[in-house]
Amino acid sequence: MIAIGLIVMSFVLYFIMPLNLCLPYSAPVKAAITGTMMVVSEVIFWVGGLMIGREVALKIKKKFSIKNLITCIRVDRKEN
Repeated sequence: MIAIGLIVMSFVLYFIMPLNLCLPYSAPVKAAITGTMMVVSEVIFWVGGLMIGREVALKIKKKFSIKNLITCIRVDRKEN
């Protein structure tokens, strides 16, 4: 259960990264915050992945990858 929570937390960090643009800091500070969030998110994901199992973690990451999401959106547009 902790492993799944870590994986979900890593995705949450990725989804809130665009909100960094709204922070009242200079551009270099925003870039540093975003870079740190990316590294922390990856570390959290792989710690959860090691706990849950490598194959399951790779399936989750592949399913929720940006490339896969964009492909799904394009397919939905072609069908409509």
